[in-house]
Amino acid sequence: MHAEGESSSLEVSNDAVYKLRATAPASSEWHPLGRRLINYAERMLTWFKKSQHIRPRPGVVKVNLGSGLYVAPGWLNVDGSLKTALARWPRPLLRLLYPLLSSSTHSCEDFVTLLRDNIFVTHNLKYGVPLSADTADYIFTSHVLHHLYKDQAYRMLRDIWRALKPGGTLRIAVPDLEYIIALYLQGRREEAIEKYFFYPSASRSELSTRHYQYDFVLLSKLLESAGFTNVRRCECKQGVTPDIDKLDRLAHESLFVEAEKPA
Repeated sequence: MHAEGESSSLEVSNDAVYKLRATAPASSEWHPLGRRLINYAERMLTWFKKSQHIRPRPGVVKVNLGSGLYVAPGWLNVDGSLKTALARWPRPLLRLLYPLLSSSTHSCEDFVTLLRDNIFVTHNLKYGVPLSADTADYIFTSHVLHHLYKDQAYRMLRDIWRALKPGGTLRIAVPDLEYIIALYLQGRREEAIEKYFFYPSASRSELSTRHYQYDFVLLSKLLESAGFTNVRRCECKQGVTPDIDKLDRLAHESLFVEAEKPA
């Protein structure tokens, strides 16, 4: 799948690269200055692209919203992080930037290969879904919705509904509020609170904040209010959405839901 008219270039001077790299510690925890610089670059880049609309080629259109680097072949991956703006950059330069832009989740070679071999669109979803109406057959979004306030999540779901073709399928994964409450009741209070509600003070991306949590009832009501039908709970890697054997993750803590836009 190809996004027409989409450029992946971003001008970064060698001096800026080395200065920014100097602020990145060996561990996955960010130096505050480095994190602020990355946040500023992400804000500016996505602001300039806020009005973009992607026109996928004809065929089955599969879109992964808030993808990060959790992707599958043949999907159009939309994400607001700086690293996705560097997709298709030369391998040596991506290796140089790896310590700045990746957590310990991916190895350096995985980081490079994923960015080189997949299609990414740099876009902050607070500006909406960058697709025309009735465009996508499948939309997948994993561990994104809870980073929005509930009213923002509703607006995002309405925009997903707009972008889906009639009969199109949405699959959502979010942290399961029932699982979080179970952790708390088992005495794992700090884990429940710090992992799912309030982060520690360590520097992190502005895209990585938590504003709401869902169980199946809450998420079903929100989806139905946004116009979706046939809302159902799914097991991990089970459902009608393609490639969920590659896309679904965090099985033990996640709620997986599929729903349709009426045909």
